[in-house]
Amino acid sequence: MRHLRLLPILVLTALLAVTSCDKQEDIDRAYTDYRYDIVTYLGDNDTGATFEYLGHGDSAAVKLLSQVTVSDVKVNHRVLLRYDFADKATGSERNINVYGCSGIFSDSLRQTTAPADSLPRHEVKLRSLWRTGEFINLHCQVEYTSKARTLMLVADAGTLDHDTVECYLVHDLRGERGTFWRDCYASFNVGALWHRNTFLCLRVHLNDVTYPETDYYDFIK
Repeated sequence: MRHLRLLPILVLTALLAVTSCDKQEDIDRAYTDYRYDIVTYLGDNDTGATFEYLGHGDSAAVKLLSQVTVSDVKVNHRVLLRYDFADKATGSERNINVYGCSGIFSDSLRQTTAPADSLPRHEVKLRSLWRTGEFINLHCQVEYTSKARTLMLVADAGTLDHDTVECYLVHDLRGERGTFWRDCYASFNVGALWHRNTFLCLRVHLNDVTYPETDYYDFIK
């Protein structure tokens, strides 16, 4: 059984960048045929790490069974997985070959009574924002700092009983100065809100420099 260490996004990107295409050589499938998905790490069993994949919207869950073990990640946390299916079988369980596993921001929706304009909302460059089951997933770029930052999805407590709940991406560099832009992935569990009877729409507000004319994105139940 192979052991796989959890790699930061920046390291994985660098490793991929140094591979080249040479028609005279056979290129490992790990660099040519793979998927990138945000999945949930379910823990290890006798054969290896198990993950859960959810497609867009309310797609059925698929359990991904690997033959590697993963370190430095908590059970039920979200990760960015680079992998391929080991066979052409279909169903709710699939065997996979894992090529890389990266840690991301993995959190649950929080709430606040603070005014929206008082929340730290340092700018991001949006790449994609989408829902899979109970998760709101984010791919963006953020300014690099050498120290930890805060990245959370926060709901305005005053709107929790409304049909539209106002949520804000809190992004705080904690006093650090940002430098170059780098990729960032995050996934937020919003299940506690999504199943409320009064809830119809989750509205995510971003401070985005890619699409500054778009202040928010709606996810309709």
